[in-house]
Amino acid sequence: YYITNNLRMKVLQQFLPRSVLVTGANRGLGLAFVKYFVKNNQMPGVVPTKIISCSRKMSSDLENHLEDIHHIDVDVTNEVQVKDAAEKVSKIVGDDGLSLLINNAAIMRHGKGIVGCSVEEMKETLDTNLIGIHAMTRSFQPLLKQAAKSQSDLPISCARAAVCNLSAELGSIKGTNRNYLYTAYKVSKAGVNMLTKCTAVDLVKDNIICFGVHPGWAQTGLGGPQAPLTAEDAVLDVIQIMENVQKKHNGAFLRKGMNSIMF
Repeated sequence: YYITNNLRMKVLQQFLPRSVLVTGANRGLGLAFVKYFVKNNQMPGVVPTKIISCSRKMSSDLENHLEDIHHIDVDVTNEVQVKDAAEKVSKIVGDDGLSLLINNAAIMRHGKGIVGCSVEEMKETLDTNLIGIHAMTRSFQPLLKQAAKSQSDLPISCARAAVCNLSAELGSIKGTNRNYLYTAYKVSKAGVNMLTKCTAVDLVKDNIICFGVHPGWAQTGLGGPQAPLTAEDAVLDVIQIMENVQKKHNGAFLRKGMNSIMF
């Protein structure tokens, strides 16, 4: 069992991916994902997962784990860096391919409403939160396809080949009448939800599943210290989703307990 904050989770061997790549891995949820897989690799009898962290900058917290992971400096808004990262990852994973891509990197600015949100803020947010996900998924698709092929004995799942896009309930169009804050962020996450659906429809033919996840309001640089969840607890909720997704969840937008969120 992997224990954190008094929560206990059974390690399911059939879930554990051969490899995982996390963007935005230097802080917040990204760092918590890295820590989770590092701890799982330390469990007796577990086949180690190759952990690949990607971020614009190194952090002291992430640096503490460099002996246990492969780190690549990459800005998801820089297509040249993304393509270069894909080549580096190809050498790390070899013929096994990349099992799980966690598109986590995101930013949030605080422009209020349409007038308060500058054009530059909108462009910057979309570039990171939406286009960055597209760039990563597009460049790593061949490695995901290879993973699906190399694990053809497994059903469509996160253990075989998957793209998990970190979205947010704020990206649900149905809930936009609650407030006018974080316009660019909400627009970007609504775009992520559509991109997730488009990606799912396209990649399922290669036995790759793609789904979106609302991790909950967590204590990160984006969520703030007043959030009810620690980053570790939010990641555990997402991991439980990853353990349970099947082909029927392809293109879904999910939250804790495998509950669907309206787009």
